[in-house]
Amino acid sequence: MKPCAAAACALAIVGSLGAAPPMQYGPVPSTPQTVVVKKYVAALRGARFDEAYGMLTDGERKYFGDAAAYRSVFEADGFALESAKVVGARGDDRGRVFFVRERIAYVDHASDERRVIDATIPLGVLPEHGALHVKDPGKPYRAFASASSVQESGVRVTVKKLDFFPDRIDVVVTFANLGDRFVTLLPYNKSVLRDDRGGVYRIIATKNWAITDKHLFEGIPLAPNARYTGSLAFSAARLDAAQRTWSLTIAPALRDGADAPFEIVVRIGPRA
Repeated sequence: MKPCAAAACALAIVGSLGAAPPMQYGPVPSTPQTVVVKKYVAALRGARFDEAYGMLTDGERKYFGDAAAYRSVFEADGFALESAKVVGARGDDRGRVFFVRERIAYVDHASDERRVIDATIPLGVLPEHGALHVKDPGKPYRAFASASSVQESGVRVTVKKLDFFPDRIDVVVTFANLGDRFVTLLPYNKSVLRDDRGGVYRIIATKNWAITDKHLFEGIPLAPNARYTGSLAFSAARLDAAQRTWSLTIAPALRDGADAPFEIVVRIGPRA
């Protein structure tokens, strides 16, 4: 078998990043790559997102567009890296994946409470233009948190966050039943996302539960005083998300004993 070219080998090593990380890895080497990945992690821990953005590969920086978009992805979840340790690596000098054990604090949008999780995160390091750069994939290219809320027929709908991906927009929504009878939510029938430039984005209603919220897809009978937080995905090509305002129409919803279903429209703005 012929040895692969350096670029091809490097891409093969880190090409799986963004998928489920492999758990097998070797010891952490003493190389310039290790120095770079530790510097990147230190920038994240210090919330120096402009610095971390500048360490990304050309492709990663192009994906986000600018440092403000990259920073927004962390800020939308109230991200704080409390601790981090590089615990292993795979690859060689042409491209290496490092595994970083992190303790991450974040905002749980279902409860608006801060929580802490421990996770092992894969980060790639590749040579580009005579220097080493980091590959940190799997994120939306922009995001923002929201507290936009509206109440209709005893149902309160609150948009918590928008995540923008190259092929879709994910909207995190909390539904609360404030009435004294059950209400059935069927948002996968007629819900739609719109922007102020005339853009109309249709809901993605496939049985891919990594994108489609199964409970909302099947319909939720929400009891009195109950609430549910889920995510609705809308088909969309990449766009200049920072320059638009949004509205979300949730439909239909049906109150037990009511004559007809109703819809709820939420005007969306970033959280102050």
